Amino acid sequence: MSLSHPDSALLNDIREVNLSYLMLAQRLLRENLAAGMFRLGFDADVAEILMGLSPAQIVKLAGSNSVLCAFRLNDAQLLTSLTHDVLGGVLQQAHSTILMARRESVSA
Repeated sequence: MSLSHPDSALLNDIREVNLSYLMLAQRLLRENLAAGMFRLGFDADVAEILMGLSPAQIVKLAGSNSVLCAFRLNDAQLLTSLTHDVLGGVLQQAHSTILMARRESVSA
């Protein structure tokens, strides 16, 4: 069974997103482990595995036909706070960061 052009293009887009995400994750973790783990929502085990992947392993993992990154903004309150300028600038960003941190500690 061969993929139609739109399906093939979609799979290529997914692989490109995966590769970009994995490379960004590795860079964030290597530059500042604690901040990278927080920003990505990773625990120490996942962070350690990702940091240890070779370029070939990254490319192989990125080749999945599933999106590897998860959309963490699945909380209506958080998404609303990020999309409406109710608090303004830095205060709004701080509020959103607190909501995300609270959400991660509840799910852990």
